[in-house]
Amino acid sequence: MDTFAKLVVAPLVRSGAQAVFQPHESLAEGIAKILRDRLAGGVYPPGSWIRESGLAEEFNFSKGPVREALQTLVNEGLLVREPRRGVRVVDLSGAQIVEIFQLRLALLELAAELASKYARPRQLTVARRLLDKMGVALQRGDIDAQMPIGGQLSQWVCNCSGNKRLEHDWSRLTYQTRMYIYASLRNSKDLPRVLQLWQNLIDAIEQRNAVQARAAVRGLARRALDDLGLQGGFE
Repeated sequence: MDTFAKLVVAPLVRSGAQAVFQPHESLAEGIAKILRDRLAGGVYPPGSWIRESGLAEEFNFSKGPVREALQTLVNEGLLVREPRRGVRVVDLSGAQIVEIFQLRLALLELAAELASKYARPRQLTVARRLLDKMGVALQRGDIDAQMPIGGQLSQWVCNCSGNKRLEHDWSRLTYQTRMYIYASLRNSKDLPRVLQLWQNLIDAIEQRNAVQARAAVRGLARRALDDLGLQGGFE
C-alpha cells in the first residue's frame, strides 16, 4: 500500500455478512454487493489482499460463488487478480484518482445540466428531504450515515436528467470513486461545506440554472480532491 493509501483510508472494523440476499440474486451477486460496499467504506484498503478461503468461511458458502463474486469485481476494475498470489484491491496513484474523478465530474456535470431542465417538483421534494437527512448526519459528524445519502443524491441528479443510460449506468461507471469520497470526508476539516455544496446544486437545479448547476458539481469534485490533498485541475 502506498503512502497516499495509508494516509486517507481509515481503519474500520470489518463488517459481518449480515446483508439480506434478494430473491432474484444469485449467491455470487449477493456476495459481490457486500464486497462492493466494504470496498467503498474502506474495509479493504487499496492494495490489501482478499482471501477467497477466508470469505468462504465467513459467509459459510462453498468457494464457487465466492470465486465468481471476486471475478465480477475484477472485471469491474475494483480488484486485481495476480497469478499464483490471489486477489487484491486496486491501488491507484494520485494521478489515477484524479482521472477517475474527472470522469465522475464529466458525467455528473452533464446530469446536472439536464436535471436543471427536466427535474420535476416532486423530485425536488425528494432531494430536499435527503438534504435534511444529510444535515443531521453531518451535524453529528457521522460519516457512515452521510455516505449513502451522498450516493443517493448523486443518483437523484442522474435520475432527473432524463437520460436513461446515464441513470442506469451511473453507479457502475463511478463506483471506484466511492472509497476515495469516503476517505475525503474522513479527512475533511469543514463538513458543513459538504452540505452547502449539495445545497448549491439542488438550488441551481430548482432554479433551472444549468451554468450554476455545473459549477456546483465542480465544487463538489474540487472539495473531495482538496481533502485528499490532490490537485484536480477543475478550475
